[in-house]
Amino acid sequence: MARNEISKLVAALGLASGLGWAGLAQACDGAGVIVRIDGQPQDVLITRAQTVVSRPRVLEVVCQNDLIKAVGATSIVLSIDGAGTVRVDHNKEYRVPARSGAPTVLGNAYRSIDEQVMPDMKRMPWNVRLKGAGDDFGFALPSLEQGGQQVREGTRTLLVRLVGGTAPYKVEIRNAQGQVVASQTSDSHEVILANVRLAAGAYNVTAADASPRSLGATVTAVDASPPAEPDFAGLTDPEIRTAAAASELARTAPGVWSFEAEQDLADAPANGLDRDKVYELIESYSAE
Repeated sequence: MARNEISKLVAALGLASGLGWAGLAQACDGAGVIVRIDGQPQDVLITRAQTVVSRPRVLEVVCQNDLIKAVGATSIVLSIDGAGTVRVDHNKEYRVPARSGAPTVLGNAYRSIDEQVMPDMKRMPWNVRLKGAGDDFGFALPSLEQGGQQVREGTRTLLVRLVGGTAPYKVEIRNAQGQVVASQTSDSHEVILANVRLAAGAYNVTAADASPRSLGATVTAVDASPPAEPDFAGLTDPEIRTAAAASELARTAPGVWSFEAEQDLADAPANGLDRDKVYELIESYSAE
């Protein structure tokens, strides 16, 4: 049987069993997740029952008894149920402690990440969109310019992510009457607008770089909350829980709730997660 036919068969078996692209060998009662990779993701080696886990990424679920090693100059940070944050420095090994007892709500939540989030995370190229200076100035969320994105009304801190262009960047938000409700200039591609009062209705978002080049988008503030994925409620780490829920929200409603998904992640307490990778996943749904 040809190599590509074998790959198709393995993928089909994985999907048929509800395990997604992670494959049969990678299914487990999860014991934790990777929250940060400092270095090259391909230098993270996870051996599970004598099988090497392919292309581990941020939010990759790890299993009891996994042997994890970071080679070269790479190191990784794990969030392990019952052990907290664990750092595996380069050229060191870590054995994930065994879980005792029956599958738990937390284990079910880890399996949901493995089945719902990781298949798409693994399809992403190593670098989705570079944020360096260049001619590709735009919103990092591609569908923002297409309209249709919704955010919850109220007084909010809003994050507008940009790519390319030349700093400094200016983002301005106006209501339907043309009044400025928020304005911020930043040298960072991540422009944060604090205490934005959003009554229900449409708003225009403009972004400009130093060239100057400008972008425009329309978002609608609504008196409604986006749908929530109940499976992730068992995740005890609020940052991991929010990242998983935000990714799932963007996957199921990319043209409506991707912008809100990024706001939810930005609002979550920081606990070491490599958020850029999760933002990129959210934005990849918007680009499809």
